[in-house]
Amino acid sequence: MWYNLKMIRKLNESLILLTYKEKILLMIRNYVFNSGVAKIWRMIGGEKENNESFEKSIARKIKEEMNIKINDVKLLLVVPSDDKDTYFYHGKLTDSNVNLIERSEGQELQFFDLKELDKLQLAASTFLFFTQNRNTVEELLAN
Repeated sequence: MWYNLKMIRKLNESLILLTYKEKILLMIRNYVFNSGVAKIWRMIGGEKENNESFEKSIARKIKEEMNIKINDVKLLLVVPSDDKDTYFYHGKLTDSNVNLIERSEGQELQFFDLKELDKLQLAASTFLFFTQNRNTVEELLAN
């Protein structure tokens, strides 16, 4: 069967590196305890909706996943591919942000230092980001 490539929608996602006191916040979504399924940690984010900017997309995902608002979000890089463009952002969490975080059922949120990431099972896009941008992440954590 032949497909018109213009009809196939390209996926676009926004992910954010959230840092707080030299640590990185990662999440597990929809984890079922004792299910036998491995815990896969990922950055917060998700697919962009139609007619939504990437900045609005990441703000929406932060609100949906943690019920907080981050004021200072900066674009770090864009990783294009044939089927998906991934926009990576950075945001610093404040004491107030951290105190207001709400978790939903089946969700885990946890802070890790950079060394701890090597021991975690990470989602593919999160793993590639940390592998290819370790120096940038170290600089962001130090500031």
